[in-house]
Amino acid sequence: MPITGPRTDTAAPTSSSRPGARRHAGRAAVAAAVLVTLSGCGVDQINEQYGSRGGFGGDSINGTSVLGQMFKNAGHRVRSVNRLYPRVQNADVIVWFSNSFEAPSPEAQAWLDDWLLNSDEGKTLIYVSRDYSAGELYWSTTKPLAPAGQKGEYAKRLRESRSWFSSHRSGAPVSADAYGWFSTDRRNSKRVVKQLAGPWAEGVDATKVTIEHRRYLTPDDSAEPLLADGQGRPLVSEIVYAPESWDWRGEDSRLVMVENGSFLLNATLVNKEHRKLAGRLVDHVGPADLEVAFLETGASPLILESDPSDSPPTGYRLLEVWPIGPVLAQVFGLGLVFLLASWPVFGRPRRLDAGSLTDFGRHVDALGRLLAATRDRAYAYAQLRAYFHAGEKD
Repeated sequence: MPITGPRTDTAAPTSSSRPGARRHAGRAAVAAAVLVTLSGCGVDQINEQYGSRGGFGGDSINGTSVLGQMFKNAGHRVRSVNRLYPRVQNADVIVWFSNSFEAPSPEAQAWLDDWLLNSDEGKTLIYVSRDYSAGELYWSTTKPLAPAGQKGEYAKRLRESRSWFSSHRSGAPVSADAYGWFSTDRRNSKRVVKQLAGPWAEGVDATKVTIEHRRYLTPDDSAEPLLADGQGRPLVSEIVYAPESWDWRGEDSRLVMVENGSFLLNATLVNKEHRKLAGRLVDHVGPADLEVAFLETGASPLILESDPSDSPPTGYRLLEVWPIGPVLAQVFGLGLVFLLASWPVFGRPRRLDAGSLTDFGRHVDALGRLLAATRDRAYAYAQLRAYFHAGEKD
């Protein structure tokens, strides 16, 4: 029996920092509702892959395809990357949903800091720390809507989702420091935010959000809060990279740090108040026609000195391309099984017996097979009698 997705409100936000956010947030709401509903076509079909915009992870409740669509609807050019290389430096905005509970590696920080500082046009890095999974929200929201016969299964899946997230989170370091960016202090239990403060909180009904604190992200002292909870704990902060030069005439770059994705992932963007906040983030990067790159890696992305080739992958590289890679792997496996099954069995050489052309027994065997092929017993006996009678006459 199919799962009924959570109830959704697809109306556009009533207020926003810019008029454009109202349009792209409303359209993205429909996409969010469809994604969450489709992800619940069956109890065994919930995709919880974290931080991916396309491919298999694009339909995940923990994916970022809806946020990516909001950037597209705002007029930006959006793509995904899984490595850092020179051509990525052409991007105006990098959105990094790290799929690791650890802080960014020093090498990744250095690359991104250099990208932010060495630009006259002004770059924006949006870093979303990972300490959230939409699985618990999904199962707890859909459980009351489940058919009577499936409520027990829904409760089981809710427990499994909590257990899975807790087990993965338990292996993370207690504190994670990204020098010059932020530090984190892991909490043992979640706390739902009930009050919002800061410039982005205007027009947002805090009683309807499901934003969570799992661990506090404390930004560097130079950061300014854009969104905070009722106690002043920052949820979204910004560091402005303004080179100290008397002749500086370029635009300042910015690092936007988000404590977690509890209002930016696919499933959470079904909430209208969350869409308002996501719209503020989209508007914050600047006017339309920017190149936005979603970085989909862990804490230590691979850094290349040169751009990867744009030529189509060949050979074993095809196995790394989704979805053709898994298909080719299965075809290769079946081909290997066929070859092993067809492989000749070798042994000690021996000479096969050559049949004699004067062996009368072979003639008798051949005649017997011909008579048996007729399936006519009477005819066979008649032929045998005729043979023996002919021999008696001779």
